[in-house]
Amino acid sequence: MNQILATENLTNKKNKTKKNRMRNSGPADIKTVVRVFAIVMLIFGIFVIGTGSYAIYSNEAQNTEATKPVITEALNEDGTAVVLTVTHDKEIDRIEYSWNNGELQTITGNGRRNIEQEIEIPGGTNTLQVTAIDVDGQEISTQQSYTAEDIINLSISGSNLKITAETETEIAYMTYRWDDEEEQRIDINSTTVDQEIEIPMGTHTITVILVDIDNKTTTKEQTVIGTTKPTIQIEADEARENYLITITDETGLERVDIVFRGEERSITVEEGKTEVKYRLPLAEGDENRLEITAYNIDGIASDTRKVSAPK
Repeated sequence: MNQILATENLTNKKNKTKKNRMRNSGPADIKTVVRVFAIVMLIFGIFVIGTGSYAIYSNEAQNTEATKPVITEALNEDGTAVVLTVTHDKEIDRIEYSWNNGELQTITGNGRRNIEQEIEIPGGTNTLQVTAIDVDGQEISTQQSYTAEDIINLSISGSNLKITAETETEIAYMTYRWDDEEEQRIDINSTTVDQEIEIPMGTHTITVILVDIDNKTTTKEQTVIGTTKPTIQIEADEARENYLITITDETGLERVDIVFRGEERSITVEEGKTEVKYRLPLAEGDENRLEITAYNIDGIASDTRKVSAPK
């Protein structure tokens, strides 16, 4: 009987020990599992956020690239003008363009998403720069060279600019403008143009436009240096034995051509000189015919002076 009780007691002790172990180890194991799960979820969350941020960044980058205006250029049928077209999925704020980095012209968007403008090509070879800007400040630029027939000829004639042209269609009128000054008009009513206009002092840009009877225009733009002609003063001395000659030019003299008593000679002027003086002896009983033309460093010729003074 005592053995049976002892066995039951031993069995009860083992069961109590097993229950105590289960009671003591349960919460610790749960905490460990929770911690591991939390760490896994944290790592997963960071991965999801990172992936989402990258996707947003990629989309924004793609959208930014896609929202720039698109510029296309083509020649018109007769090759005298560029047909400029700008399209966009947003409103265009403005288009800016210039020839050869010259005066900037602006086309206002006025809420449009598609703008087409015909731009006349100046005579000769010229480079067109175009920049399109949308309402968000996104912009794109292009640069392209074009060549058009150059029917307007500009040349220096003394202190004047000579404008000539010859066309098949009658020219109704011509306009010209120095820099940003007011445009001047000259009626032509002919197939040929031959006009001279005074060149202002210094370096200036002239814009010449011919308009024919069909209202078609031809434009030429050129930089011109304005300078005065050399001046020549000739007098005889008191004894009437010599010609006293004084030649001046504010930009600098280059050479002097002289014809004296039938003998021709050309004198090169020392560089940098703006005034030279000469003395020519008069011959007894001769008419002493003298003819002088002076040139400055810009190639501008003076009016030719002719004198004849018998001694």
